[in-house]
Amino acid sequence: MTTQPERLHHLLDRARRGVILPAEGEQLAEMVGELEADLHRYEEVVVGDLNEANTGLQRQAARAEARVRELEAELARHASGPPA
Repeated sequence: MTTQPERLHHLLDRARRGVILPAEGEQLAEMVGELEADLHRYEEVVVGDLNEANTGLQRQAARAEARVRELEAELARHASGPPA
């Protein structure tokens, strides 16, 4: 039995050579439609995961920046010496 990738390559080869039969053209169109749907599902998952990761990184960066400001303020207080 032929695997889906082998069948896809076979149909694409026949289409490129202009010898694809109408039934094969329908098979090819169906396979391409399935691959397109798979791609859209994959993109949704990947983009969602990337957005979630990006949001987490932005929050981490904001916390780190706030901590740096706190430490800089504390350093400035210590550098100015004891209150008079």
